[in-house]
Amino acid sequence: MTADVPVTGEMRIPLADGLVVRQATGRDRDALTGLQAMVHAGPGGTPSVAVGTWTSDLFDFEHPTMDLADITVVEDPRTGAVVSSLTLVRQTWSYAGVPFGVGRLELVATHPDYRRRGLITRQLRALHERSAERGDLVQAITDLMFFHEEFGYHMALTQRAGRGGRTHELPPAPEEGEPVTLRPATPADVPALIAIDRHARARSLLACPRDEEHWRHELTGRSRQNMLYDELLMVERAGAPAGYVLLGYGGIPSFPIPHWLPGLPCPEQVVSIAGFELMPEVSWQDTAPSVVRQLTGEAGYMLWLGREHPAYDVLGDLLVRRPPHMGWFLRVPDLVRFLRTVRPVLEERLSASGAAGFTGALRLHFYTHGLLLRFREGALVQVEPWPDHSRRGSDASMPTQMFLQLLFGHAEIPEIAPAFPDFRLQNDRAAALLPVLFPKRPSHIWPFV
Repeated sequence: MTADVPVTGEMRIPLADGLVVRQATGRDRDALTGLQAMVHAGPGGTPSVAVGTWTSDLFDFEHPTMDLADITVVEDPRTGAVVSSLTLVRQTWSYAGVPFGVGRLELVATHPDYRRRGLITRQLRALHERSAERGDLVQAITDLMFFHEEFGYHMALTQRAGRGGRTHELPPAPEEGEPVTLRPATPADVPALIAIDRHARARSLLACPRDEEHWRHELTGRSRQNMLYDELLMVERAGAPAGYVLLGYGGIPSFPIPHWLPGLPCPEQVVSIAGFELMPEVSWQDTAPSVVRQLTGEAGYMLWLGREHPAYDVLGDLLVRRPPHMGWFLRVPDLVRFLRTVRPVLEERLSASGAAGFTGALRLHFYTHGLLLRFREGALVQVEPWPDHSRRGSDASMPTQMFLQLLFGHAEIPEIAPAFPDFRLQNDRAAALLPVLFPKRPSHIWPFV
């Protein structure tokens, strides 16, 4: 814990050059909106209305998981100007169904005249403390920022993955008409949305569950000009809820595709489908093409649905656009605590494998620290730091980033080992246990912001 960052009470941190780090108040609304719009300006320096509206909405709408104390600002008392800001959005993710708290960092901005003074670093430390005080086990960032390594952030998970195609190549609608219809979702649909989302999460190692309050915020908690505004539609079959589909997400509007997304040389307008899930009894085989046909018209389409999804399986070779993936940068400050939290998942994986009933220890060496996992008849009875860690005494040694990618199911050892030449499997025990405890599993996180 840093000495100058209180974890309780009002935050006010004086900086050496006369600036002050503090928590935002309602009086900061217009100043912060202007700062964010200016810093995130588009081509030609035009202020970003979308990012500015996202900022003002945090003041104007009640947010289910955060308040103004989750926004830090740097003020110049000589002028009263707000010159830098950072936001922490609290949310709950799940790991194979086990919930844990996450602090997502967003809306990073510093006025050009005040850069290179470490202002974001100071705010980041303060928000890390606030996140820890709340009991969060992970902090997450999606942007490529300079302090990843310094503060323990590593690319550990795919954040945005998608596939796309051309509308005219879709199979035609049946003569009797489309098997499903689409309509805007309303608050009355929240129970159905919760049920659909619960079913969909079973496919994903990591997910971000939404309860009633979260879904109501998705439907009514953002202005239309907000960068994160989504159009949520219900899929209906014979007048009953069959699923939902989400247009736009996280800066990817319905169309056109933003110019900054790599790997998409597509001059025509392209509709972005950022979420698509069905009730368990509804077939993807005829529903997926029908939904895409109805949404795209003459345009092309992109499905931003993660690395794996049932719609990909149905549309198959029609999905000719496959842009590069983007990543989540995750920080797990206490690996021991996280592994203890997901202990039931690890034990279940072990019991379903050829190593069921294993008794013994697994010593993992991360060069600057180590972990000891001890099992007794298949139960994980001990997860502790390993103070005397060494490569020679370990069962496996690897950089922390590689372990996080294994832990979060990003890849298998043979896939990522070439990128980490300092990785070593020291014995057959580690070679057998690591793939069992940390298998590759798809994750598609629709984060709450």
